[in-house]
Amino acid sequence: MNFRNELPMPLKRIVVKVGSAAITGGNGQIDESSLRKIVDDLAHLAKSGIEIVLVSSGAINAGRSFLGVPAQKNEISYLQACSAIGQPLLMANYQKEFEKFGLMTAQVLLTHDDLKNRKRNLNTRNTILRLMNKGIIPILNENDSVSFEEITVGDNDQLAAMVSELIDAHVLILLTGPDGLFDQDPHLPGAKHLPSLEFHEDLKEIKTISKSAVGRGGMATKLLAVRKLTALGIPVIISTYKRSTPICTPLQEKVGTFFFPKNVTAKNRRKAWISTIVKNKAFVVVDEGAYNALIKNASLLPIGIKNVQGNFKRGDVINIKFKGKVIAVGISEFEIREIKIIMGKKSSEIESLLGHCPSDVIIHRDNMFIKD
Repeated sequence: MNFRNELPMPLKRIVVKVGSAAITGGNGQIDESSLRKIVDDLAHLAKSGIEIVLVSSGAINAGRSFLGVPAQKNEISYLQACSAIGQPLLMANYQKEFEKFGLMTAQVLLTHDDLKNRKRNLNTRNTILRLMNKGIIPILNENDSVSFEEITVGDNDQLAAMVSELIDAHVLILLTGPDGLFDQDPHLPGAKHLPSLEFHEDLKEIKTISKSAVGRGGMATKLLAVRKLTALGIPVIISTYKRSTPICTPLQEKVGTFFFPKNVTAKNRRKAWISTIVKNKAFVVVDEGAYNALIKNASLLPIGIKNVQGNFKRGDVINIKFKGKVIAVGISEFEIREIKIIMGKKSSEIESLLGHCPSDVIIHRDNMFIKD
């Protein structure tokens, strides 16, 4: 597949967000035809070796027809009940379509706490990466059935941006009704389509349209998500779901609106984030075998650890030392007490020594950066 030249190459990992209007109608029924087009494109990309994460709205709208309309339409308990009904309906439709291509899906429901809390953030990232590594399509949504004001992400546009950063996606595609961004409501005469925007361009003067009748988002929330993500070096495409190939077309052709990112590499972006929260007095000391493996982009195994210093918990960013020098930093999968027990041992011995095994590595290569 040939991709548009604005995209980073090689293109290996994408996040796609679809709104409620793309897969459900005003009556709450799931639009099987529209959903099928989305799945067809995603399956085609997955079969070509691209890792896919789908962030899908629609659960609340899909559940509305079973509960009727309450006195207060946006009452939180009503929306949560709708979500509880709609989530399995939505997943059943996705799985039915993906099965036609021999693909399995997995549902991942998230709250804001799952992404801001370091331990949950680590677990979420590892779960999604593990699923993709096995060729399984993660389908994400905010956990609307339990979310409340203190833990809500807010909308799936923001969730998609946060997850794109979390897994180092190469591009985020936001599917909506209009084919990209216009300088005003695209239904108004004279509305000008904006095919691309540089990172530094000011979007304050753009008169965005209101949210759809069936969703919580809108163009304004998408632009907030765009600004968060492009600042981290990840490009975003806003395009319409109303075409026969709603995902492959904007990846290949100059349709929709392409938002150029700030010039930050994925490695430096994640490295900068990890470096800001490293615990300066927390170390693991490795032997020469581990050092040679690490500089070749391997994960850190317990057998290669000679000593441990400081005080840290699982999810903390710690230093890796060799011959008195810090050679890398990374997110620890274990707390210091546990590493003292398993250091120098084989990964296969972790569960018997600790009674549990959250990971078979101390620091995964995806969560580690070698010092320059």
